Amino acid sequence: MSRSRPSEIKPAMMAAAVASAMLQLAAPAYAQAQADAQAEPMQAVVVTGSLIRRVAHEGATPLTTVKATELEARGNTELKDLVLEQPQSLSLGTNTGAAGPVTNLRGLGPMRTLTLLNGRRLANEPLQDQYVSVNVIPRMSLDRVETLNGGAASTYGADAIGGVQNFITKRGFKGASIKAEYATPQMEGGGQTKSIGAIVGFGDLKKDNWNAYVSVDHQTKTALFQKDRPEQHDPDVLRALGLGLLPEARNPSPLANFGFTRSANSNYNPAFATGCDSPYTNPALGAASANPTPVYAPGCARDPLYWNAVTDGSEITNLAGRASLNLPGGHKIDLDVLHSSFNVQKYRGLQIPNSTQPFTTYSLPSTSRFYPGKGITPAVKVVGSNTGTNSPAMFIDPTRTPGAVSDLNMNNRIAYFQWGPAELGQAYRNDGQTNERIVLTADGSVMGWDYRTGINYGRSERDTRVGEGYLLYTKAQEGFDQGILNPFGPQDEAGVKYLESIEANDYTYRLNKAYNQSVDLTLTRPIWTLGGGDVVLAVSGELRRDSARTFDAPLDHVLLKPDGSYNISESGVVVKSDLVGETPQGVAKKLRRDISSLMLELDAPITQTLLVNAGVRADRYKDLDQTTVNPKLAVRWQPTPSLVLRSSLSTGFRAPSIMDIQNPTPEVRTQLMDDPVLCPSTQPTVPGTGTPATGYTTEQVCNVLTSYWTKSPNNTFLKPEKSRGFSYGVAFEPLKNLSVTVDYWGLHLRDVLGAVAIAEIQQNPVKYGDNFVRNADGTIGHIVASQANRGQTRIRGADLSVRYTFPKTSFGKFDAKLDGTWYHKYEFQGEKDGAWLENVGIMTNDGRYGGAGPNSGLSGLAQINPRWKHTASVGYSHGDWRGTLSQRYSSGLTDLTPRTGSSLTKIDAYSQFNVNVKYSGIKNTTLSAGINNITEEFPPLTANSLYSGGYITSLADMMGRVFRVSVEYKF
Repeated sequence: MSRSRPSEIKPAMMAAAVASAMLQLAAPAYAQAQADAQAEPMQAVVVTGSLIRRVAHEGATPLTTVKATELEARGNTELKDLVLEQPQSLSLGTNTGAAGPVTNLRGLGPMRTLTLLNGRRLANEPLQDQYVSVNVIPRMSLDRVETLNGGAASTYGADAIGGVQNFITKRGFKGASIKAEYATPQMEGGGQTKSIGAIVGFGDLKKDNWNAYVSVDHQTKTALFQKDRPEQHDPDVLRALGLGLLPEARNPSPLANFGFTRSANSNYNPAFATGCDSPYTNPALGAASANPTPVYAPGCARDPLYWNAVTDGSEITNLAGRASLNLPGGHKIDLDVLHSSFNVQKYRGLQIPNSTQPFTTYSLPSTSRFYPGKGITPAVKVVGSNTGTNSPAMFIDPTRTPGAVSDLNMNNRIAYFQWGPAELGQAYRNDGQTNERIVLTADGSVMGWDYRTGINYGRSERDTRVGEGYLLYTKAQEGFDQGILNPFGPQDEAGVKYLESIEANDYTYRLNKAYNQSVDLTLTRPIWTLGGGDVVLAVSGELRRDSARTFDAPLDHVLLKPDGSYNISESGVVVKSDLVGETPQGVAKKLRRDISSLMLELDAPITQTLLVNAGVRADRYKDLDQTTVNPKLAVRWQPTPSLVLRSSLSTGFRAPSIMDIQNPTPEVRTQLMDDPVLCPSTQPTVPGTGTPATGYTTEQVCNVLTSYWTKSPNNTFLKPEKSRGFSYGVAFEPLKNLSVTVDYWGLHLRDVLGAVAIAEIQQNPVKYGDNFVRNADGTIGHIVASQANRGQTRIRGADLSVRYTFPKTSFGKFDAKLDGTWYHKYEFQGEKDGAWLENVGIMTNDGRYGGAGPNSGLSGLAQINPRWKHTASVGYSHGDWRGTLSQRYSSGLTDLTPRTGSSLTKIDAYSQFNVNVKYSGIKNTTLSAGINNITEEFPPLTANSLYSGGYITSLADMMGRVFRVSVEYKF
């Protein structure tokens, strides 16, 4: 490492202070510093740093920079891969997230990670109003990703407690380029990714003083189902995980199990004797068939291998552009525009009626041509008394059900059943999301002050629509009444046509929008001189308005009450709907939050080796009638040319989102569960394991599809979170071309906002008795599992970064890189003044962990906190050839609550290797080929009931080995 010359210190300190001030609030000099290195060498080197000269220009606050070319070399086919492999980010189950992949720095949740594009905010995802999906980032024009880890709230504002991730696009591009990519798993099935992108630009900023470019990228990815990986769901393996130990209780299937009452509709199945209908269903004897005194209930159950998705499908389109103009006197103007849209095909399996339909069952009259025993549908064989008014046992074989065999006396009784339309395939919903933004910025110098100002407008929309596989209940019931639909076998041509005609395809049942508007100004200038150079003052202010709009639930399929009014509760919840599988949601309301911010920052080079950076930020939240002031202090000392010591202290503040406070209507989710009071169980989180209380039947209170609210109206009782953070670090060069940085950091949060987890309520029904809203008969109407101030969280860990460039050889250049994060502790309180719980290197379905954890309610899978996580790579270059071998690694876990029937408590570490080779020896053309997951590692096995498939798919996916090819041509 070489010491900076005295003549370089003054402009270097000035540039650093300017960039630091702009990072504070909204001025994106931090982002704009990308301009090509020839045009803006000082900013590119001093402000943002680089992987090559990371130590030489190491700042007081740790900053990680990853170039877009490195992401490609590591086998990233989409930005989701960056989210999964980044050591500082903990997975949130992004493989199946309907909101798209999100960054989760320090494991504090995406709502505490601020995602920026070119240094400025985008409109948040409108349903939660707390985060931005990386799917909206334009890949074709992406230059690099900079991550500021932890303690950034005092610099950026309320949602940066965990850190900031800044995606920076190119500033200036001349020429044209088109690129096509294709990736496919080696194994058959889904999971194919196709991408095409292009960028074209005109003008040379250095020569012509102007430039304009536009880029577009489009990607599609097909879904992957368990049926595509049957060998990864082998029954023998799953049994070791406590899955499939008992003959499966019959679940609703396309070949209906029927009975003679709505509360007992699964006594018989005409198809059982012929083996049901693969691949849709499997024969099942019922869970009670394994009891000491077995009780058989033969029927057909859905085959999860066919109906369950491992990875959802997606389609992403991003259009971005920038126009830049250099004016006389050093003034610059930039106009940035973005239009992003992505759709997640969220596969939901076979859709059956639930409590929002007129009934949870369909019915079949004796006049139907498919009525059992009338020719098309065979009669059901039974044993025992068969009077035509009772329910004898269904015959299996003489050993299991001995006795005289006869045809079930139907006696023209109505048959009741749950059923789903197999011929329409796996049902899915389309989560269509858009994000648009336009930013006008100007910077330069006036009267001795450097200025940076900008106007920003952004909007986002989430339009949730049902796709194929969703029916209208009343129309399906008409099909059964008229003998068109067959509940006991495959549909004939008329039945298939009828199903297609009553499908509610592409119907919007929920619509949300969000907006972000801001204006900012940053001024910097030197105010006096110290031994190390000029002291630079930065003053930055911003006026911002965050707003959202919700819409009334669409009324098309809301059922009417007897008086002709719509079946909607006073709080706006749709009570009865004709749409099977999803419920129309929403209440029309406009929400608004005005925030005014002021930031002061001082860069003081005490000596040529000692720099002190101090700042304070004040934010006024008008809707909360609160002002928060958060200071920060950072020190950087370079005692020798090859050693840098640094430290920082800061505080933070995070207000509840406007949707948390002003939410107009509940967010309703459902899951199968036992009523923890009326169907108590030793495994309250495992449905179908309880025993009904006296006066109630199993069908009423056990294994029942139950609604719970993860958002409730009127949450004005919520308090803001407050945080304190620190970091102590060292950066050094022990050898030539070897750089090492180590930073030990910590965060302490109070009044942590998090949802009360449904599992927590299940396991503590007395404590959370007020969260149960019950019907007149005592059964559960719904459960409130929404936001609350849960207690405190303390996190500590260390980040390690190592870079080494090997001596140049005659056969090429080699370099090696490693970025890792070690968690010392991650502990939290499940409630105010509650016990401290440790969450590093363990896994549990204890509701306190999911409830108190900051990500509860934002992911269907548990957060995983490995003790150690790293990304490593070895690069090679020679002439026109480039190659990279990369690895991502997460240490193993201990499962504290394995599923009953399994003793597996160890969850193995996960390691994935990718290789990529690039050749640029053809004029204007770059060819790339690679293999992801060379050793074909699948996600680790788990016996925890949070993962019903037996694999931790939030850590990695089930693709297996994936082959990639790409070609880029520059005009």
